[in-house]
Amino acid sequence: MPNLEIIPIPSYKLVEESDDLLSILEESLGASEMEFEDDDILVIASKVVAVVEAGIVSYSSIKPSKKAIELAKNAHMEPEFAQIILDESNGNYTGAVPGAITTFNKYGLLANAGADQSNSGKEKIILLPRNCKKSAENIHKRIFEKMKKYVGIIIADSRTTPLRLGTVGCALATYGFLSILDERGKNDLFGRPMHITVRAIADQLATAAEIVMGETDEMIPFAIIRGFPMIRISKDEEMDLNTLISPEKCMFIGPYINKPNE
Repeated sequence: MPNLEIIPIPSYKLVEESDDLLSILEESLGASEMEFEDDDILVIASKVVAVVEAGIVSYSSIKPSKKAIELAKNAHMEPEFAQIILDESNGNYTGAVPGAITTFNKYGLLANAGADQSNSGKEKIILLPRNCKKSAENIHKRIFEKMKKYVGIIIADSRTTPLRLGTVGCALATYGFLSILDERGKNDLFGRPMHITVRAIADQLATAAEIVMGETDEMIPFAIIRGFPMIRISKDEEMDLNTLISPEKCMFIGPYINKPNE
């Protein structure tokens, strides 16, 4: 593999709800004296996608239910935040620990249904984008139309891993390149065939990008990954990363769901 570059692209301004994200990206590239090259991969923070797609909710618009008030006490959070989490997960949660309610929604098993208080303003919450796949496709197409470059897209969020401290990157959606590499059937160094190894390429790249993008006040919502041997794919080959495995087949969740009654 050639040398891999991860290039942070700071935003030239704070992204707001009325903004056009591609225009901000274009201005930010210019301010960084950067241009896309064919087969670059652009990693975009899901928060800025959500912001420009009206994904901010104010506490003043929320009336907490009795269930939200109860969960909020267990999670040590505001009842309004707990209600937003319940709404974003359709009430699918497993429990709470201080600071988080563990939920299921279309983006999988995650804390607080992906709703986030950080960098959202006082008494406001940023939700996950409604349709990350469609957003990634639109950004890919607009870059190609305007800049004449073929750029793979990752819309990324941070996520925790069971029994591990801290967050890693997670690709909520991709567009334009092969994001899952199935290595089942290949042999290891000793000729032993692989049975379950599927490489989450997009998640690995999202984690690498988050090293330079940061999580607090950096204002770096974009990063370019250059030098990765990206495999272009057609629209018919695109996949939704959030539907590739069912809870029943997940090695962490499946044993709880499939456990026989005792």
